[in-house]
Amino acid sequence: MSTVTIKNSGKVQEVAEGTTLLAALQAAGVPIECTCETTKKHDPCHLFVLEGKKGLSKLKSPESDWLDAMVGVGSKSRFACQCVINGTENVTVELLGALSG
Repeated sequence: MSTVTIKNSGKVQEVAEGTTLLAALQAAGVPIECTCETTKKHDPCHLFVLEGKKGLSKLKSPESDWLDAMVGVGSKSRFACQCVINGTENVTVELLGALSG
């Protein structure tokens, strides 16, 4: 088990290996919906991984392609729907946009 900490709210959610970051955030009560595959709008899933980057699956296509096409991304940018908890370390994220509180 790993934990996902949401910096904006201070919420902490325990998650099992293999859980997506999206599912972990939803379990913590964050009203996040993924529209990446259906509408190609990636803003709702875009967040910053502040700590524990090695606790997530590696960045790969299509996520890397989507990040390349977006404005306002940085080295900490990931999409919650594409990240999978691998159980090696705890993760801290910062929600962006409307979810930032």
